[in-house]
Amino acid sequence: MKLPSTYNPLKQDKINANFIIGVVASCLLLSSISQSSLFAANDHLTTPTGAPWNPAQSDQWVAMDNLSRSLPTFSDVGETRPDKYIACFYFLWNGRHGDAGPYDISKILSEHPEAKDDPNSPHWGGVGIPHHWGESIFGYYVGEDESVLRKHAQMLGDAGVDVICFDVTNQLTYPESYRPLFKVFSEMQKAGNKVPKVAFLCPFWAPNKVVRELWRDVYSQNYYPDVWFNWKGKPLILADPDYLSPAPQLSTQNCMPASLDEKSTLTQKFSVTSQFDRIYINSPTWKDANSSVDFIIRDESGKTLEKREGIKVFDNVPFTVRFETPFPAGVYTVELKKGKGGRIGWWSRPIEGDNYEESAKKALNIDAIQWLEATKNGKKENVVRMLSVGLYDEETDKILNFFTFRPSQPDYFVGQTKPNQWSWLEVYPQHKFYNDKGEFEEMGVGVAQNAVEGKLGVLSNPRSYGRSFHNGSEPEPENCDYTGLNFQEQWDRALKVDPEIIFVTGWNEWIAGRFTIDAPFHGATPVSFVDQYNEEFSRDCEPMRGEHEDAYYYQLISNIRRFKGVSKPTLGVPKPIKIDGSFDDWSSVIPKYYDTIGDPTHRDCRGWSKDTRYVNNTGRNDVVETCVSYDQENVYFYLKTRSDIQGDFSSDNWISLLLDVDENAQTGNKGNDFVVSSNGKTFVLWKTDVDQLVSVSSKIEFQTTGNELELSIPRKALELGSGNLTFRFKWTDGIDVLADWSSFTTDGDAAPNDRYYYRYEARQK
Repeated sequence: MKLPSTYNPLKQDKINANFIIGVVASCLLLSSISQSSLFAANDHLTTPTGAPWNPAQSDQWVAMDNLSRSLPTFSDVGETRPDKYIACFYFLWNGRHGDAGPYDISKILSEHPEAKDDPNSPHWGGVGIPHHWGESIFGYYVGEDESVLRKHAQMLGDAGVDVICFDVTNQLTYPESYRPLFKVFSEMQKAGNKVPKVAFLCPFWAPNKVVRELWRDVYSQNYYPDVWFNWKGKPLILADPDYLSPAPQLSTQNCMPASLDEKSTLTQKFSVTSQFDRIYINSPTWKDANSSVDFIIRDESGKTLEKREGIKVFDNVPFTVRFETPFPAGVYTVELKKGKGGRIGWWSRPIEGDNYEESAKKALNIDAIQWLEATKNGKKENVVRMLSVGLYDEETDKILNFFTFRPSQPDYFVGQTKPNQWSWLEVYPQHKFYNDKGEFEEMGVGVAQNAVEGKLGVLSNPRSYGRSFHNGSEPEPENCDYTGLNFQEQWDRALKVDPEIIFVTGWNEWIAGRFTIDAPFHGATPVSFVDQYNEEFSRDCEPMRGEHEDAYYYQLISNIRRFKGVSKPTLGVPKPIKIDGSFDDWSSVIPKYYDTIGDPTHRDCRGWSKDTRYVNNTGRNDVVETCVSYDQENVYFYLKTRSDIQGDFSSDNWISLLLDVDENAQTGNKGNDFVVSSNGKTFVLWKTDVDQLVSVSSKIEFQTTGNELELSIPRKALELGSGNLTFRFKWTDGIDVLADWSSFTTDGDAAPNDRYYYRYEARQK
């Protein structure tokens, strides 16, 4: 695409309101603090060697969501593919921009639908104030709530997410939020859990400030290196390295394109007063998508210093040639020839006057450069080529060598415009994004998109691309559903083309700033919200309270399994167990099932508003391991907790075993046909109804010693018959097993987590 002469990327109609909230943040942030002085620079933590890795194999866990959709299993998707990765957009700003509200847009519109078109309605917060599109299952939480961070680590790790990418595109890095997150994720990893690593997604066109802050406060200080995500051998940062030096914009205003063909050569000779390690050049390709250029730089004597062939060039996007060793001040000539592929040129600005140096400087005044001569096929021309240099400095050099850089494409429509670029969100059908080796590397998948009529827009516009958008249109409100049509359409595209890594948008993006119809956004409405609006027009997979609940979380898991595969389950083998409290006979039983270590926590943290505090003390016993055995008469169950078992039969919601013996989530209570739990004196087998338990006359043998428990249940009582065994089971502690599904996420400990169940399958010899 040829850019207009007035093109300025800093003024693009890019409507990820991350930068908008950044504007609000500059007004609402409590104080302009020095991040490096507020916190200790280094916790001096190093990556542990030989740390245990929890073999929980959450990809084998089974579940059915509230839409009766089951997760795919090994038989559906096959073996795991270790060369596939999932990234997920993650947001740090919850609770970082004031504590007014919370203003829940969905609740406001439900109770006061007329407010939709009334910017003066008293039910709205002020212009610029963050509003929630809905309420998380964890409430209106803030970024430093460690119990929520622990659940995020567990839930995203269970799902198969490899890296969460923090949105710091606002020119703010949110250390008050990322520091507790680093701490919690590191603690969980060191305990033996699989949790996502982390990376930062920096401002698109001006990353210099943020990248340097992160370098100084995190990476150069070796701050929790065990949680950094490495890509291609180095820590990943989603930033454009071309914008890390003070090189000026290469505007094409008043320029003409000098075309290159197979027989032509264009040059620009210049002198530079300081060391430099990069050259920036602006070239047109006349919209050809497969253009490339050959580059040579020579010293004053004409000696070739560096030669690069086949540099991929995107139309009117400046490309960079970086040199490993800086060149000293001096006189140099850059030479371009046409590479393989489509059309290519070099933007050139005409000059007037007999004194080339003076005229060129007036036409293109760049600090540290003196223009000396431009030629075409050896013949001088009265033009100055679009060229700039990146002056060398030691910190920039360290940064450039430390990271793997992946610039983010802010636009949802145009696709890749420079090498190594990644998408964070696009409309369907999403483009493929390639690395500088020409390998198909990445593709974005999103729940919804703030796009209106083919342009970046606001999600408060009813024509935007909501959760129900598919087949090229957004349905009328009465026809919207929450089965994830938009999300699935994008997943199907990504699964078909099969990139190396899929970037998902997103997780925990609960807030958006309020604007008016005068805001400079396409499709602005009387009350405008850009990135989030309500249940339909939002793009978050984190479970919400009410409405679609956790449907998008399990849709995310289902598609990750289709992308990454599932580890092969192990069949059970019959072995009689003696219920005697010694537990030695369990050592050879297979398979063994594991749960997250350290997930039951006590919550006590402020919420969004100054008058809200969230407290939950149901966490008690931390289940870490369980297994099953059987013989012709009984089924045996074993449970191990992280420390000695706390509580007893008289304790509230003490240890329970949930059994789905027919593998039908529509029978019993939430699929549980039987429950083994306390009656205040001993373990009892209960048969479940929709909302009650009915005691079954059957003796439960059990023993507990220290942090271990074993029990046996007659097969006949479980209606399992005498043949092969297949059933699902789950252990809980501190949870009302008849309560709402959300209790399995917010309370006590469930093993496995959330709606998941272990699946036991055995075949007799």
